[in-house]
Amino acid sequence: MEYDPFSDAAMRDPHALYDQLRKSDGAYFIEKYNAWALVHFDDIWKVSVEHEADITFTAGQPLTNVLLGEPVPHAFPSMDLQEHRKWRRIVHADYTKSNVEQDSERITALARELLKPLAENGAFDFYTDYVNRLFAINAGYNLGLPPGDSIAWRKLIDETMHRETGQIGTSSARNQAAGAELFQQLHAYVRKIRDQPDLAGGHIRKYLEAEVDGHRLEDQDIVNILIIFLTVGSGTTPNVCAGAVYYLAQHPAQQQAVIDDVALAPRAYFEAARYDQPTNILCRRATKDFSVRGRQIKAGQNLLMVYASGNRDEAEFERASEFDIFRSYKRDLTYGIGGHKCLGMHLATMAGTIALEEFFKVSGRYTVDTPRCTRFYGEFLSGFDHVPVQLGR
Repeated sequence: MEYDPFSDAAMRDPHALYDQLRKSDGAYFIEKYNAWALVHFDDIWKVSVEHEADITFTAGQPLTNVLLGEPVPHAFPSMDLQEHRKWRRIVHADYTKSNVEQDSERITALARELLKPLAENGAFDFYTDYVNRLFAINAGYNLGLPPGDSIAWRKLIDETMHRETGQIGTSSARNQAAGAELFQQLHAYVRKIRDQPDLAGGHIRKYLEAEVDGHRLEDQDIVNILIIFLTVGSGTTPNVCAGAVYYLAQHPAQQQAVIDDVALAPRAYFEAARYDQPTNILCRRATKDFSVRGRQIKAGQNLLMVYASGNRDEAEFERASEFDIFRSYKRDLTYGIGGHKCLGMHLATMAGTIALEEFFKVSGRYTVDTPRCTRFYGEFLSGFDHVPVQLGR
């Protein structure tokens, strides 16, 4: 078979392709992009853990940066480990498990506030009306932004990631217009808080004040930080929650178990993340030669860490193709692995669990309008972006 991560089939729902790719032994070479697609769990794990010194993050992590050469935002996710740690450390304490747990009451209150009118109506889109808004507001809170700005800027980010059928990269007029508007508004915001530092809060205040090795962040760097935290803070956990609600509706016994005991919500969250991993692919570039299960990786070649495939690898997970909240396993790739492992994993787990628990408390035996559900169409995110639900009475 031929695999291209920008093909229509791959961008629509890649799991059937991944099932085929995992039948081969080792990585799959994509000559067009001088890239190796790592689709097996153990290959991704090994490169991330054992070869971190042999790869670089400076070419970016999204496919559009690494494979298409689109500009790489200067921020800590696209820095190699030593520099990455220095800039990540500025907000690291905010994401420790103990500090994250201090926010549980606030996030619970926000979830209930958003759910109340939706539950009264009885029918709503679980993704767009509830979890997407919940996590956009929360991401903005961590950045010191008011809810209105968070939601508006998240919508513009979504527009920059919109892909038409057959589109490769951020190339449409729609993408360009949204990107220009987003940058204009964010630069205006940064100029405003430069002039009035007391208006800055959360992570942005810390990054405005930060100095690392004698270097302070410029306006564009702060804009990049805003975009990155709004993107990752509100663009993957909602997909996991939407997937959990969707797949539970397809498995009535598991759905009933969670409704009867909301303490099972974390199990539903993690199984949805494993089964339908929202961070489909992130990329690296080799800086040294090394081998992975018989495949010789050359310096300068690109690497696709296909997490969504690895999390369904039959060699790692028994009955990997089945959704089962009662399964157990020792390892997973939900938050990545290695020095660039997800900074917000404790927050995502806690907030995702709260979002599901609060929904299950009011949902009853809900139904999902399956024909109206849609998935993200693109090369980066995977999962549902519309899940219409009808609450049980």
